[in-house]
Amino acid sequence: MWIFCAFLVHVLLLGSILVNFRSTVIQDLQPQPPLLAYALDAPASRLVIFATDGLRAASFFEDNCHHVPHLREIFMREGLVGISRTRTPTESRPGHIALLAGFYEDPSAVFTGWKRNPVQFDSLLNHSGYSFSWGCPDIMGVFESVTKRGGGVLFHSFDDKVYESARWATYRLDEWVFSQVSVFLDHMKNKWSTSSPVVFFLHLPSTDRAGHVHKPATSLFHNSLNITDHGIWEMYQQFEETFPDKQTVYLLTSDHGMTDTGIHGSGTQHETETPFMLWGAGVSRTASTVGTRKFVANDEGVQLPLHELEQAQLTPLMSALIGLPPPMNNFGILPTGYMAVSEEYEAMAAHSNALQLLAQYEKLLEQHRKGLFADILNNFDELSQAEIDAYKQLIVKLHSKRAYAKSLTRSNVVMELTLKGIDYYHGYYRNCLLLSTTATFLGWIFYLYRLLSRNSAGKLQIMLERQEKVSRVTLDVSMFLLLFFLVAQRTPIAIAFYLLLPLPVWMMALKPKACGTSSVAVPISQPGASALTSASQLLLIIVCAELMVFTFFERRLISVCFVAFGCYNNWRNFVPNSREFYSWLALVVILACFPFLPLAEGYQNWYLFLAGVVLVLLKEFWFKKRRSSYSYHTKYCNAVILLNTVICAYLDSEDYDIPIVLYVANWSFLIYAFVSIMRNKESNLEDRLAQICFNLGSLHALLSTSYESVFVQLLTMELSLSLTALNVNSRQSVLCASFSILLYTLFSFFGMETLKSLDLFDSNSGRCFIGKYAPFVTMGLVLLKHSLPVVVNLSILHTHCEYVRKRERKILICMLIICNIMGLNFLYLVRNQGSWAEMGASIIHFNVVGLLPVVHLLSWAAQLLLGLIAIVLKFQ
Repeated sequence: MWIFCAFLVHVLLLGSILVNFRSTVIQDLQPQPPLLAYALDAPASRLVIFATDGLRAASFFEDNCHHVPHLREIFMREGLVGISRTRTPTESRPGHIALLAGFYEDPSAVFTGWKRNPVQFDSLLNHSGYSFSWGCPDIMGVFESVTKRGGGVLFHSFDDKVYESARWATYRLDEWVFSQVSVFLDHMKNKWSTSSPVVFFLHLPSTDRAGHVHKPATSLFHNSLNITDHGIWEMYQQFEETFPDKQTVYLLTSDHGMTDTGIHGSGTQHETETPFMLWGAGVSRTASTVGTRKFVANDEGVQLPLHELEQAQLTPLMSALIGLPPPMNNFGILPTGYMAVSEEYEAMAAHSNALQLLAQYEKLLEQHRKGLFADILNNFDELSQAEIDAYKQLIVKLHSKRAYAKSLTRSNVVMELTLKGIDYYHGYYRNCLLLSTTATFLGWIFYLYRLLSRNSAGKLQIMLERQEKVSRVTLDVSMFLLLFFLVAQRTPIAIAFYLLLPLPVWMMALKPKACGTSSVAVPISQPGASALTSASQLLLIIVCAELMVFTFFERRLISVCFVAFGCYNNWRNFVPNSREFYSWLALVVILACFPFLPLAEGYQNWYLFLAGVVLVLLKEFWFKKRRSSYSYHTKYCNAVILLNTVICAYLDSEDYDIPIVLYVANWSFLIYAFVSIMRNKESNLEDRLAQICFNLGSLHALLSTSYESVFVQLLTMELSLSLTALNVNSRQSVLCASFSILLYTLFSFFGMETLKSLDLFDSNSGRCFIGKYAPFVTMGLVLLKHSLPVVVNLSILHTHCEYVRKRERKILICMLIICNIMGLNFLYLVRNQGSWAEMGASIIHFNVVGLLPVVHLLSWAAQLLLGLIAIVLKFQ
C-alpha cells in the first residue's frame, strides 16, 4: 500500500510546480475603440515592419554603423534610432510576439515544449484593417494560428528548398522575402484604395542564420548584413514609389540579439539589446524623454541621441502611429515624445493604452472580488476600482479643459500602477502554494522516516498514540475550514487542490498505526531495531541530500562527493598496501578527473572512443576465469559488434555513408544483448553479471562518441573492487547503501555531462544505428545510453552485496527520503521566467523527486537480468 501512496504523492508533488506555469494572457477582453472614434486622424495609414531576426545592437552600431550604410543614410536625415531591450528567453517566437502583441513569454508555453503559445492572443497583424506578412514558416505559423480573419490578413512563407539553398549563402532567405514583396507592390501599384490601416510585416531571417553559421563578428556575417541593409533600402524606395502620399511609417528592429559564439536564449547584453530605427510619417526627430546617451553615427564623428525603450513598448507605439489601440493582450507602455503629433493625439493615445491595460487589470480584479472573503484578504491597494473610475472621469475633465500634458502624465502613472497590479494578482497565490507544497514535502518525509523506523518504538510513537484524538480532530477541523474558505473564495481548482494537499498527507503521517506498528509492538531496547531512528542519523541523511544538491549546479563537485564517500566508506575495508587497495585508489583518482574534462555529449574524440572499445575487450578477456564463463556466441557477437562499432564511427567521422548491413547488425545486437542475458540458464550470479557487463558494455560503446565508454568501464571496475572489499569487512548500513546507489547513479551522468548540456535529440549518439535524423528514435537511444551504466552498476551491487538484496525495501525508503529532501531544495529554485534553458533546468532539477521511481525501475531491470526476480517472488 505504501508503494502506491509513494507513487501518488510523487506524481502530485511533480505537478505542484506546474500550477506556477499558468498562462498570463488574459482572455475574454474587448478591444478599445480606434483613435478615429475620438475624431483624431492618425499620422500614418501604413506601417512597414522590417524584423531582422537575430540582429544585435552591437552589430548595427559597430564601427559607426559602417555595416548598415543605407540605413545610416536614412537616420542621418530623419527618424529615431536606438536600443530596444528584450527579455529572456531571447528566442524568435517570444521575441516576435513581444514585438507584435506586446507581451513577453507566456509561462504556459512550457506545456508545448516552448514550441507555441497554448492560448489565443491578439496582435497588431489581426488588429489592423489589412496585414500582409512574408518570412520564415515558423514565425508566420505563430501568428497565422491565432488569426481568425478573412482575406484581409495574408501570410507568405518560404519552403524547404529556399531554406536549403541558404545553408551558407544565408542572405538568400532575405532575398526571397524582398523579391516576394517587390512582386506584390508591383501588382498593387496604383490599385490600392482603402482608408483602413495596413501593416506590412517583413520577417528577415538571414541575420539570425548568418549569426549561427558564420558568427556575428566575422566578415561573412557582415557581408550578409550588408546585403540585408541594401535590400531594406530598395524596399523602402519601392514602398515610397508605390504609395507616394507620405502616409507610410517604417520600423526596423529585431526579436533578439546574439552572442559572439552565435547563440541566444539567455540574458547577456548582446542577446537582450537589439537595434530599432523608426522613420516616416508621424515620427519625431528626437524624443523628449531621451537620456544623455549618444552614439557616433558616421565616420565624420557626428553624434546622435541614442534612444532606449523596452521591446513591448514598440507595440503601442506602432498602433498609435496608424491610429489603432494596442492589441488586447499588450503589456507595453506608450513611450512619450516619439510621435510628431499634437498634444491631444498623444494624450488620447496614452489614455487608450491605459484603458487597454486597465481592462486586463479589471478582469483579474473582478475574478478576485468574486470571493466571499475578498474584502478581508490582501488587495492591491494602490489601484482600487474607485481610483480607476476616478481616473476615467479625470481624463474626460482634463481633455475638456485641453490640459493634455496633465492627462498624459496621469495616464503614464496609471499604466505603471496597472502593470504592478497585474503582476500582483498573477502571483497572488504564489507564496501560499510554496508554503503548502513545503508542508506536503515535510509531511511526506516524516511519514517515510516513520516507515523506515517502523520496527522500533520510541517517545515519538508513544506521543502520537497519546495525542491521536487531538491531532485527528485538529486536522479534520482544519480541512473543513480550509475547504469552506477555498470554495467561498472561488479559488481556482488546481490551486485549491494543492493548498489542501498537506492536510491529508499529514493525516497519514501522524496516524499512530500508519506504518503498521505501535508502542507495544516492539520494545524500545530490542536488539536489531533499525539503525536509522536517531536525530543524528536523520541529520546525516539531510547532509547527504544537501551534498548532492550542489552537484546539480557545479558538475565538478560530484568528484568531491565521490572521493569523500569512497574514502569514508571503503578505505578501511582494504588490506593496507595490497594490490587491490592501490588499484582501487588509482581508479578513484582517475574517475574523479572525468568531471573536469570537456562535456562528452557532442565532444567527439576518436582516440578516446577507440580506447573505450579496447577497454571493453580487455576488461572481459583479461581474466581466464571470466573468459571461460562466456559462451561462444557471447564472445564472438560482442567482438564482432565492437569491430563494427569502430568501422561505423570511422565512416561517420569521414562523412562516408554507412552501409545498411552495418545498421542492421547493430540493431540486431541491441536485441541480442538483452535476449541472450534473459535466456541464460546460468544460476551463478557472478557468471550472469559477467555477461551483463560484456553485453551492455559493448552496447554502450556503440552509443558513445568520446570517453563515455572509458568512464563507464572504469566506474564498474571501481564499484566491483569496493563491494568485494566491503563484503569481507561487512560494514554495511541502509544509509550507505542508499547513498551509494544515488551517488553512482548521478556520477554515471555528471561524470560525462550536465543537465544543461543534455540533448535528447543529439544524433551523434545514434550514428551507428540511423543514417537520417529521426528525433524519437534518437531520443530513445540517448535515454538508453544513459540508462545502461545505471543498470550495470545496480547489477554489480545486487551481485556482490547480499545486504542490499535483503533490505531492498528499507533502502528504497531511505532513497525516497534523500530524493524528497533534494526536491524540497529545488522547489524554491523553480523559475517560470527567464531563458528556456534556465526554466527547463529548474523544472528538471525539481523532478529529482521523480528520479527514484526511475532508479527503482532500473533496479528491477537489473534484478530481472540477474534472475533475482523469480527468487524474490518465490521467497515472498
